[in-house]
Amino acid sequence: MDAAEAIPLQAYSALLHSSNIAMVCRALNMYQVAAAYTQLSGGNPLGELAEETRQVALRILDGPPVEAGEDFRAGFDHLSALNVLSTVAQPEDVEVVQRIIAETPDAEVRALAQLVARSVG
Repeated sequence: MDAAEAIPLQAYSALLHSSNIAMVCRALNMYQVAAAYTQLSGGNPLGELAEETRQVALRILDGPPVEAGEDFRAGFDHLSALNVLSTVAQPEDVEVVQRIIAETPDAEVRALAQLVARSVG
């Protein structure tokens, strides 16, 4: 990988590990967009960071969902994490996803978790 290719990966990784949950979720959403490009281009430009992305998503799901803020809805972090897991989840992640299904009071989060569970289960 040359320096020009490394810059987007470094920027993505910086967002992914930000202390600002909105920035982390932005990174997770960026991964989803990059994964969608795979259908057109044959390769995800962020693909080498799939496992790192998966681990961040699982960490988010280990905590309680964020409360609503001025610019975002309650649970947006769990939605972002589940959304990216629909692409990068491994079979061993199904327990985490099933826990979210059982515990969340949010119908949208539950519906997305059910989709992820079906895709990895």
